[in-house]
Amino acid sequence: MSTSIVVYAVSDMTGETVTRIVRAASAQFPYGEVTIKVLQHCSSAEQVVSFIEEQGDTTKPVAVFHTILSRRMREDLRQALQTLRIPSVDLLGSTAHVMADLLDEQPTLTPGLTIDDGAEPSYYELDGC
Repeated sequence: MSTSIVVYAVSDMTGETVTRIVRAASAQFPYGEVTIKVLQHCSSAEQVVSFIEEQGDTTKPVAVFHTILSRRMREDLRQALQTLRIPSVDLLGSTAHVMADLLDEQPTLTPGLTIDDGAEPSYYELDGC
């Protein structure tokens, strides 16, 4: 029997980044039913929580994945979701935080930047991976 879940992909901009990651992860579960609801241009944790509560998805497991840049909003969202016992994953903020520590520099926190605006990667193919 397959399980049905609802995943909220939350963004302070278009949601493209978070949606791509969530869709890639959902592809790993061909027998589960994953409903992805993308919340774009979010400006507060209250806005996100209110939307989730209005959806009435209480019969299915729910999770939130987000790419919110504002440190304050990320913390508010984490606390609000923790109170509701909804698991959440900060996909962008934690990554930027580690890079900030390594670079000894604060991120610009500019919403809307994409992979095209970031560093150009080098690819290596390893034997046995």
